[in-house]
Amino acid sequence: RMCSRFGDYRREDPASFQLAPQISLYPQFIFNLRRSQFVQVFNFSPDETAHFRMCLNRVPCSDALAMIQPTLMSYGFQGPPEPALLDVASIAPDRILLLDTFFHTVVFHGQTVAQWREAKYQEQPEHAAFKALLEAPQSDAASIVDTRFPSPRFVDCDQN
Repeated sequence: RMCSRFGDYRREDPASFQLAPQISLYPQFIFNLRRSQFVQVFNFSPDETAHFRMCLNRVPCSDALAMIQPTLMSYGFQGPPEPALLDVASIAPDRILLLDTFFHTVVFHGQTVAQWREAKYQEQPEHAAFKALLEAPQSDAASIVDTRFPSPRFVDCDQN
């Protein structure tokens, strides 16, 4: 019903369907809401469910959106951080991902980036760009953790 009201399409041509730009993210948002801890209570205690729902009702709209649909930022050498899809396809060996789920903040290093970090390339002066790449998601994650209440759990991990 929603798609017939807000979508544009030609009869007998399923490939012509498209949603208006203002509502194009709505299906993805509902997908994430239906799988969130606010609707799916399986594997959560009643206390946890009550806590999550109370937090959802008390935070500003921007934080509530982060609770329902987490944000994923991708950091790389190609340019400034850019939003990435919440999909396994966003994982790349030369990227660093910052996931903000409101209750958790995760910095994920791709395999190549993790190997370079373990080899201490960031300490060499000729690899200043790599050092800046490592510091950018860490500082963004620190600002998220410092400004949010309740403070999210911070996780720093590597691929493989």
